[in-house]
Amino acid sequence: MASIFGMFETAKSGLSVAQQNLKITGHNIANADTAGYTRQRLNTSAIDPSVSAYLLSQADSAGAGRGVEALGVKQIRSLYLDDQFRELNADFNYSEYRTQALTYLEGLFDERDEDGGLTAAIQNFYSALNTLTQDSSSLEYRTNVQQQALALTEGFNIVYTEMKDLWQDQNDSIMADADEINSLADRISALNAAIAKYERSGETANDLRDDRNLLLDTLSGLVNISCGGNETNPSMVDVQIGGIDLVTGVSVNRVEADGAYLHTEQIDELTDRIASVNADIAAAAAAGDPTDELTAALDGYIEDLSQFVEISTAADADGVTNILFCGVYLVQGSAQADIASAVEPDMTAWAELYRNRLTLDGASLDIGAGTVTGGSLYAHMEMVRGADAKAAGIPDYMSRLNALARAVAQNVNTIHKMGFTYPADGMPSVDGVNFFNVALIPDGSGGYVEDYSRITAGNFALGDAVLESVYNIAAAAEPVDLSNPATESGNHEIISKLIADLDNSGYYGMLNSIVGHLATTLKSGRSILDTKASLLGSIDTQRTSVSGVSTDEETTNLIVYKQTYQACSRVITAIDEMINTLVNNTGLVGR
Repeated sequence: MASIFGMFETAKSGLSVAQQNLKITGHNIANADTAGYTRQRLNTSAIDPSVSAYLLSQADSAGAGRGVEALGVKQIRSLYLDDQFRELNADFNYSEYRTQALTYLEGLFDERDEDGGLTAAIQNFYSALNTLTQDSSSLEYRTNVQQQALALTEGFNIVYTEMKDLWQDQNDSIMADADEINSLADRISALNAAIAKYERSGETANDLRDDRNLLLDTLSGLVNISCGGNETNPSMVDVQIGGIDLVTGVSVNRVEADGAYLHTEQIDELTDRIASVNADIAAAAAAGDPTDELTAALDGYIEDLSQFVEISTAADADGVTNILFCGVYLVQGSAQADIASAVEPDMTAWAELYRNRLTLDGASLDIGAGTVTGGSLYAHMEMVRGADAKAAGIPDYMSRLNALARAVAQNVNTIHKMGFTYPADGMPSVDGVNFFNVALIPDGSGGYVEDYSRITAGNFALGDAVLESVYNIAAAAEPVDLSNPATESGNHEIISKLIADLDNSGYYGMLNSIVGHLATTLKSGRSILDTKASLLGSIDTQRTSVSGVSTDEETTNLIVYKQTYQACSRVITAIDEMINTLVNNTGLVGR
């Protein structure tokens, strides 16, 4: 049976625990609105009765406990809900940032505006051509055709430039996310060290753990992560991205950025050397001379080039090797092309050259490597990649727009070159004039051929002749002779063919395909975003119900702990009265 002073210690322990509970409850209430705060509870346990020093004790002896002891302050948190939240947070942020980019992209076309957009520009151009059929000699009508054609090309140029700017914003965001990931990793590592140092005393650094969990939540919005306890120190957490270590205890692997565009000078120098060696190999093979040393040198240059870009090679029987980057020739025989110029009209190759590439601990951090599967980083990477990405990125839509610009330029030029210009301002009536500008490249026989593959929506422009004079618009199918009344006013047969081309070429279909695909993708993306937002909200509500502070519940706890404190105080008062009776009243009977 406990002594009277043992009873005093029992009551004292209850008083102390009640006081700690009141302190922790006040701390919870004070942080009810603190972001990332996890409510805390005091773990307690009954103190076992004293163990008898003898092997045998009386069978009827009653052992009573010695009160209550505090084992530590524990956070009320579910690791399962944390993992679910971070996984859904990565998915939600991916959908949100992708939807934002697609929404901006859709706004560039704005085909709902009857007076704006590329559809209206095409319609206005062909409407001006139709007006020109009324009088092909009219300066006013010809000027209208020229101006509407300029508006058409400028419309393509503007949309292309805006798409390119959007692409660059997404590419810059990859760098921004990488910097933010590194910053968060450094802070998590620092908190790992601080928590481990604090908890060596046996206490739990709950508030520091809250700070760390909040950083992990933020990190999960940037990229897919997995978290687990450190093997050597349970106070620390390890973080991985796609199975690659980011934080291990207090050690941090930093996300490093690079890009092929940073090495264009070295790339061009190597491809120039490869082209030169190809020429030497071809000459040696033609002369019957050995090519072993040249081939060895060529292999060395190709190996060096592979350090900067992913290339494919194709060698002929003589050992001459062509070099391709994303299907674009950098070296073809002894001819070499600067990589920046070579990729300009090919959006997939262009994106591969200029996009930012990330590595973590020497491994590729990328969609293609399967290491980035969520978060805003995934959305940015997906938007900057070419058409081979999981979902269409900005380069895919740029490629479609380029194809439309090329089709308009080539079809119109083909028809327009068959017509004859109007002989005004001392100029003769001639044919063979291009309406839209097109690059000329050597044909290998001393002449030149038109290269429509170099046309993009960004460089789509009127031909110099048409820009110089509206009379260079070829409307007639035969030469115009102003001295001959029969041909003085010319004819509009070529203009009629151009108008007919609008119906036969499928321009609207190509444009509608771009806009329709974008609209469908955006609609689907918004629906998915709403679903993910709902799921994220649901899991966050569940997590908050477990970890969050309810002021009503804490207020109730205040009342409970207050009553416990008062009751323990009353026990101490009762013991004090017992001691007073024992000391002051014993032996006074009968007096």
